[in-house]
Amino acid sequence: MIKILKKWWRARQAKHYLKNYWHLYIDIAFLIIILILSAALVIIKQYKIPAVDTSPVEHVGRENAIPGILLINSSLASKNLYSGEPLTFKIKLENASENNIQSISLVPKIITSGFSLSKLENLNSASNIKIQGQKLILENLSPGASEEADIAVIINAEPQASRSISWALSITYIENGKTYASAYNLNDLKLVTDLKISAEGYYNSLQGDQLGSGPIPPMLGFPTNYWIFFEVDNKNNDLRNLAVSAKLPAGVTLSNHKSLTAGDLSYNESQKRLTWLVGNVNDKIEHYRAGFEVQLLPALDQLNTAPLLLENISYFATDVYTGEKLSGTLPAVNTQLPFDTINRGQGLVAK
Repeated sequence: MIKILKKWWRARQAKHYLKNYWHLYIDIAFLIIILILSAALVIIKQYKIPAVDTSPVEHVGRENAIPGILLINSSLASKNLYSGEPLTFKIKLENASENNIQSISLVPKIITSGFSLSKLENLNSASNIKIQGQKLILENLSPGASEEADIAVIINAEPQASRSISWALSITYIENGKTYASAYNLNDLKLVTDLKISAEGYYNSLQGDQLGSGPIPPMLGFPTNYWIFFEVDNKNNDLRNLAVSAKLPAGVTLSNHKSLTAGDLSYNESQKRLTWLVGNVNDKIEHYRAGFEVQLLPALDQLNTAPLLLENISYFATDVYTGEKLSGTLPAVNTQLPFDTINRGQGLVAK
């Protein structure tokens, strides 16, 4: 081998190297590359490259909390969380060992700060999974057996909570005399925006300024003007296409006086339908407000009653972050004016 290399070297030297050193530099560079690649190949062969699993996986959290012993599977009814309202999920426990599993305890744990769990309930009365405080308890699970439950949980969000929540189940159980402990991650949740909308009637403002006109309490045959205010208070997420709609009752008309901080106010006179189209709402802006004046002319059949000033009040919007469609209704506004500190309770029609 050495003789062959010497012969090759002398031939290359006589033919190329003595005439031009560039051939020598190129041969040395190629030799270095070959040595580096050979060394890399030796190193790679010392390690086993793991195979890549390309089979489809449905994300339901971390399965097999303790591999080969207790199998767990869960599915959420929704990935959007309304603070203070029930969220349901289905949970299934399966014993994959050859022994009984005993004293199974599952405790929901909130990982993200700013959230707290206030209630846990099993909606399936036939299930052997029981609720003890804020724990899910299953006393025994035979080999190969499984148990399911439909769980409702209420999670409260603090005012400055983040827009998403991570949570998990803390697990303990006994198998063949040995106690196991682990955790099972549940799917993250998106917090639906905290949207509050109000409709309030006033004759005098909260500062005492007179807004309305006419007799208080209202009187037969005399018009009384009131102001009604819609107000939007939104936190957490932006909104899209927010609209508030309402109807003016019989005996009530809309004047030309209005006050808007955002959006447009329109009125369909034939349907007596009033619409405040706010459009997009930024969660960083605390309040959006629309005010308008209405006039009541009490009828004889309204004597000694508190006539309605606005009814059939509803709202619609889309939560941009969660995609949730938001809607609801508001109480009708009448002449009793519960938010008017000066004139509240003076709404019964007099002669």
